Amino acid sequence: MMMYAKIIPIIWLIRMGFDVLFQDVDIVWYKDPVPFFQSSSSGMSDFDVILQDDGARSLRYAPFFGNSGFYFIRRNPKTHHLFSTLLYHGSEIVAWQSHQQ
Repeated sequence: MMMYAKIIPIIWLIRMGFDVLFQDVDIVWYKDPVPFFQSSSSGMSDFDVILQDDGARSLRYAPFFGNSGFYFIRRNPKTHHLFSTLLYHGSEIVAWQSHQQ
């Protein structure tokens, strides 16, 4: 159920017009990372969703290995649709015990 709870504040913030940097509490920044994500010189401004690589290569998460403990979401109609879809499929998230499927 905790995985589902991560989705709700993200959709609220996207609907209010904010880009979202989500991170678990065990991540520490030495400087503001948002300019890096928004900079065209970094190449990150071309992406709507930026996820941390999970590192684990288990079949459970294949072929995607995104880690929901850290991600940057750019607000736009595509990301709004993505998180709305996750929100409306909460029963599947609960059944799978993960929103990383």
